[in-house]
Amino acid sequence: MRTREDTRFRKLISILIITLMYIALTLTACAHSEGEYIEWNLTLVGEEELVLSYDEIKALPFHEGLGGFFTTVGIVNGPYEAKGVLLEDLCDLVGGITSSDAVRVSAADGYSMVFSYHQIRGNFITYDLKTMKEVPHGELKVILMYERDGSSLSQEDGRPLRIAIVSSDELLTEGHYWVKWVDKIEILNFE
Repeated sequence: MRTREDTRFRKLISILIITLMYIALTLTACAHSEGEYIEWNLTLVGEEELVLSYDEIKALPFHEGLGGFFTTVGIVNGPYEAKGVLLEDLCDLVGGITSSDAVRVSAADGYSMVFSYHQIRGNFITYDLKTMKEVPHGELKVILMYERDGSSLSQEDGRPLRIAIVSSDELLTEGHYWVKWVDKIEILNFE
């Protein structure tokens, strides 16, 4: 039979354990927000398969540009200053893409998007920030973004890796292309 002291002791131990878990989670989140180690792998599939860690991706040559998107209900996000690796460069690591290929980008939550060869090369419809009308654009690039406005991505924004469509101009593209939590990129051949 439990006494009042046993019950109070158990409650105290439970509170102590919860407090320690909270402190550990907070310290982990702080370490990640300061750009320290992030455990994440990206699988590239083409003529061969290659797995890269988050740190290996960040060590690759990067591209920077401006980009933003709007959701299906019209909410505008950005434009942001985005930094990441060109999607075409990642494809080159596993054999490259040709005009008869497409690229499937998959996320850890099961979402995926297939990009045509022409989209990988920057062929998208772009929209004006204020009017939301289609506008012509300069050169567009598709990147695997790991940094937005000078900081690592937040979990809500696709941490640690997200697709972004960028250029030197402030413009918008459709949001469904901006895949969050990217963990796999596959080259699909249609010949």
